Amino acid sequence: MEDDPDKPLLDSPEAVAARHRKTYLTLGAVVGILLLLLAAYHFATRPAPLPGTGENLSAAQLAEAVKPWVGRLEFIGASGKPQPVGFAVTIGNGEMVTTCHNLPRGGEMHVVFFDAPSKAEPARLNKALDVCQLRVTTTGPSAAKLRTGDPSPGEKVYVATTVPDLAGPAKLVETRVTNPISDPNGMGFGIESKENFPTGAAVFDQQGRVAGIINTPHTYGDFTMAYGASRIEAARERQRPAN
Repeated sequence: MEDDPDKPLLDSPEAVAARHRKTYLTLGAVVGILLLLLAAYHFATRPAPLPGTGENLSAAQLAEAVKPWVGRLEFIGASGKPQPVGFAVTIGNGEMVTTCHNLPRGGEMHVVFFDAPSKAEPARLNKALDVCQLRVTTTGPSAAKLRTGDPSPGEKVYVATTVPDLAGPAKLVETRVTNPISDPNGMGFGIESKENFPTGAAVFDQQGRVAGIINTPHTYGDFTMAYGASRIEAARERQRPAN
C-alpha cells in the first residue's frame, strides 16, 4: 500500500548476496577447523619413523627403538656369579659387536637383553682394531643399522647406558661429538660427557643408526671417546675366525 512505511528489501539482490557470503564464510571456518583437527589427529597418531630411513627420531622414539638391540655383557667365572664386563650392540642377525679388550679369557659369557639373556660366544676377533663380534641368540625381530661414515663435530648423538629390567625403553644420554680421533687402526671421536659409560656401549645418531661404540679405558686423553662406525665396518671386513 502506498501508506505503508518502507520495509527493508530482504529479498533484494544485495541482501541475498550478503546472506550467501555469511553462509560461505561460516562453512569455510568450519571446514578449516575440521582440517586442523584432522591434521592434529594424524600427527598425534602416526607411527614413529623407522630407524635408519632418513627421518630423525625424538629421544623417546629412539629409546624405544634401540631397546631390543643393546645388551649388558656378563662373565660367569669360577665363582658362578655374573660379573659385568661391558655392553654390546646388535648389528646383524645373531651378531653383536663390542670392544675386544673387555672380553675375558675362558669362562662363559652371557648378554642380558631387556627381556631375556642369551649365551654370548666370540665369533670374530680383531684385536688390532679392538672391535670384536659375538655370536648370540637375539630376542628382537630386527638389528640396528650401522651408519655409513662417522659423525661430525657438533652432531647430536645418544649413548645407550643401560638395559632396564622392566619392559621399558632403553636409557639414553644425549651428548654431542667433539673432535675426530685417528690412529693407524681406525677412526674414533670424542663426546661431550664426563659420565663413565661402560665399554662397548652403543652410540646412536638421531636416525637410530649405530654411530660408534664407547671405548674405555683409553690413552687418548682425559675425555670420553668412542670408536666410529667406519672402524666397526673395517673390523667386520677384516675379521678372522676366533681360535
